[in-house]
Amino acid sequence: MEVIETLPIWQQNHLNVCIEKDLFKDKKVLEVGGQTPYNVTQSLGVKSWVCVDPVIREDKIFDESYKHYKASILDFDKEKDFDLIFSTNAFEHIEGLDIGIENMYNLLKQGGKLSALFGPIWSCYKGHHIYWPLQNAETITFNNVKLSGWEHLILSEKEFKNELAKNYDNDVSEKISNWVYTRPSLNRLLYDDYKNIIDNSEFKILEFRDWHTSKYPSDELKKVLENKYNNKNFSTVSIKILLEKYY
Repeated sequence: MEVIETLPIWQQNHLNVCIEKDLFKDKKVLEVGGQTPYNVTQSLGVKSWVCVDPVIREDKIFDESYKHYKASILDFDKEKDFDLIFSTNAFEHIEGLDIGIENMYNLLKQGGKLSALFGPIWSCYKGHHIYWPLQNAETITFNNVKLSGWEHLILSEKEFKNELAKNYDNDVSEKISNWVYTRPSLNRLLYDDYKNIIDNSEFKILEFRDWHTSKYPSDELKKVLENKYNNKNFSTVSIKILLEKYY
């Protein structure tokens, strides 16, 4: 669909895999952590589309088929009986994700599905999730930052700042490192944390898999990471899940 091609590539990819599984047609959809444009939702043939995100400026009811709510998925209850919950690159930002997953289960109708794609997750080499605009219109991102990988997991904030300062302005390096370690809208969950939350939910797991190509730490670094964290997977960059309210 040409209208989908106007969206960021990560959202295009997630929408397309859901289209392949026929998850949208005539469905009541709840989007968690995003605001897919109205014309896109209409092209998908949905019955209705509700967006829930705490960063939305205010509630806005366009009509019965398209609504925005400024709310957290942890306690959203203004509507229910959804056929599908759809979320792209939001789960890594949700503090209390286990509570959010429980609420999503309750918001779905019997047989309803939850499709989510999210990352980079904290335990991967670029899980610091750096996205920092500079005054010259350049943006330092987790994809182009001059780091070797996994520093945010093994260095202190000061050490991380010093590592950045090898390639960037000292003030920028300090601000970025502070943002990485204290940013409230990043839950810093490791791979095993996500796996445990999903495994311990009431959902039936239809899909839980790596999405992007994994990058593996050296054997020496892996030992350091495993000794520091109760986690064995430091290679998965992003996760794709498809869950069903089965019972």
